[in-house]
Amino acid sequence: MIRIHEIIERLLIYDPQADADLVNKAYVWSATLHKGQLRASGLPYLSHPLEVAGILTELRLNAPGICAGLLHDTLEDSSTTLEELHREFGKEIAGLVDGVTKISMISRASRPQAQAENFRKMILAMAEDLRVILIKLADRLHNMRTIDYLPEARRFRMAEETLEIYAPLASRLGIYWIKSDLEDLSFRILKPDLYFRLVKQVAQIHRAQQAGIEEVQSVLGQKLAAAGIEAQVEGRHKPFYSIYHKMETHKLSLDQVHDLVAFRILCQTIRECYEALYVIHSFWAPVPGRIKDYIALPKPNMYQSLHTTVIGPGGQRVEIQIRTQEMHLVAEFGIAAHWRYKEGGALAPEADDKTLGFVKRLVELQKELHDPHQFLESVKSDLFPDEVFVFTPKGDLRELPKGATPIDFAFSIHSAIGCQCAGARVNGRIVPLNYNLQSGETVEIITSRDAHPVKAWLDLAKTAQARNKIQHWLHGREVGSSEELGRQILEADLLRYNIHLDRAIKSGVLGRVAKQFKFTDHQKLLQAIGYGKFPHRKVLARMVPHDRLRRQRLAGPPSAKRKAPAQAPAEPTLPEGGLVLQGFDDPLIEFGACCSPLPGDEIVAFTKEGQGVEVHRPQCARAREADPDRLLPVHWGERVKGIRTVTIEVLCADRPGLLAQMGGAISEAHGNISRALVRTTDDQKAVNTFEVEVKSAGQLRRMIKKLEKIEGVISVERLKA
Repeated sequence: MIRIHEIIERLLIYDPQADADLVNKAYVWSATLHKGQLRASGLPYLSHPLEVAGILTELRLNAPGICAGLLHDTLEDSSTTLEELHREFGKEIAGLVDGVTKISMISRASRPQAQAENFRKMILAMAEDLRVILIKLADRLHNMRTIDYLPEARRFRMAEETLEIYAPLASRLGIYWIKSDLEDLSFRILKPDLYFRLVKQVAQIHRAQQAGIEEVQSVLGQKLAAAGIEAQVEGRHKPFYSIYHKMETHKLSLDQVHDLVAFRILCQTIRECYEALYVIHSFWAPVPGRIKDYIALPKPNMYQSLHTTVIGPGGQRVEIQIRTQEMHLVAEFGIAAHWRYKEGGALAPEADDKTLGFVKRLVELQKELHDPHQFLESVKSDLFPDEVFVFTPKGDLRELPKGATPIDFAFSIHSAIGCQCAGARVNGRIVPLNYNLQSGETVEIITSRDAHPVKAWLDLAKTAQARNKIQHWLHGREVGSSEELGRQILEADLLRYNIHLDRAIKSGVLGRVAKQFKFTDHQKLLQAIGYGKFPHRKVLARMVPHDRLRRQRLAGPPSAKRKAPAQAPAEPTLPEGGLVLQGFDDPLIEFGACCSPLPGDEIVAFTKEGQGVEVHRPQCARAREADPDRLLPVHWGERVKGIRTVTIEVLCADRPGLLAQMGGAISEAHGNISRALVRTTDDQKAVNTFEVEVKSAGQLRRMIKKLEKIEGVISVERLKA
């Protein structure tokens, strides 16, 4: 266990003006408040805050930060209060301790929800003072180092959370050694057999390669010195979880992982870094595509270095990183290596703009996503993948996750640009919206007033920012659509009883009915009907006298046909008027894929609970099985916009040139073949199945007639699915 005098000695080395007496006072307070408390290991509880404070000295926190580390559990695990801490240690230290406590004190009722809420609190705390999350990382690191004393279920849960949240956060802050330690400690708990087998195998490889490692270090040192470059050369072993992750991701065996040892060259200046790269490539051939310049384009966590992989002694691949001493400090300690303290201990503004951009983005995201679980899931995908760096036409740099598309780029510029994105040019060439952007490309977004987000964009977007903006737009559109749809549904039913919806709204009748069903106003009621979340029949029961409802129910719909005999079930029919279909892109109207209704087809519609309205052809099994109480009046509008895909099957003779003739007939009817399947029967017939894009049932009928006129065609049939 580290001692308080060691902590103070470390602090005074990097901050000679630090208030050692204040740190000692915090230690005495912590010792007093935790007196008699024990850890699961049996050690005095005081050992934990001491170890946390020791880790914080490695991150070079100032005296208030060290004090907060010593006191971080006192509010939660002792009788002291925030007011007492404020009185004894001041606002700054009390605020840090309170920030850490708020992260830790979460409900145990629902683990996933608690984890999500905890993550949201961490992001908010980071925005207030980054030292809060550094104290929490130090706390988690020591708890992971002593995790073996906890029950198995708790160990597993804690290791999972560490791997999913804390290690990526440490990585995003650039604190490499904490990230690596957390990953390896979690790996050991979650997959112990794999971990210990890998440790043993890697140790054997390192022993076998020791002579080669020393040779590489020696050659690098000599060649650089001969070129007049003063540099420090060292080898480092790849962390075990990093090895395992690479093997899993790329499906490699351990023998195929060539960078178990990486070599680091620390130079005095940036110029010498590039000179060192040139020298190395002059005697060892570089592997194509393996040179990365993170000095010119730093990673978001401020990491800078030149990376190269070369063919070294014995034809072995050698991974080399080249950076300055200052860059190395940042590579190991991340944001903690850069900050300067203002009065009060907060980050200096210069550091804020440079290093906390991602925190600010996350804070904005959490404001928009009120559900903690949704927020956590959105950010997990961004925590934090490899990046690509692309440019705007004006030369501004944009950092996006690997696999990002023009959709992500558009929303990174502005939400208005994203919402009107109609296409994109990459390096002057038109690309589809699902194109994966590559580093160094220049991206230009083509906008249109008629363009708008669609649900398919959610599958293309990789950033939480873009997905959130798309969902927000779609939700807003659905709200408007649901109210209009609910209005049409209710209006069609009320007209059967000579009740006009507009009059019911103006007179306040519908508003009173809405309140009877616990809706705030009639708009919310109409939205619920449109969504299919509330049965419109219940509203009828409140607005239409019971005897009239009963008579209408017995009589059936005005234009309903009599049922056919049982052996031939009748197709459902509905009265004139009602829902008018103008296109295929309404988010709350689903057109059955089983029967692919087209403009001009007879159609029926019914509400789906919580999912709007479903439209089918009357002969479709889905329509026949629908609850009669959910059936809606529906018909096509005069000018329906959109294209639908239907399936037709053509039986014909198996002769050369016939397939080309059928394709020509479909084209003449202004149809487009999206998919075709041809098979031959035993009696030398050909069965051709086409998926064709058409605008109406009339167009499809004309297409079928053209196909039937072709010599050799036996039959043409529109399939139900």
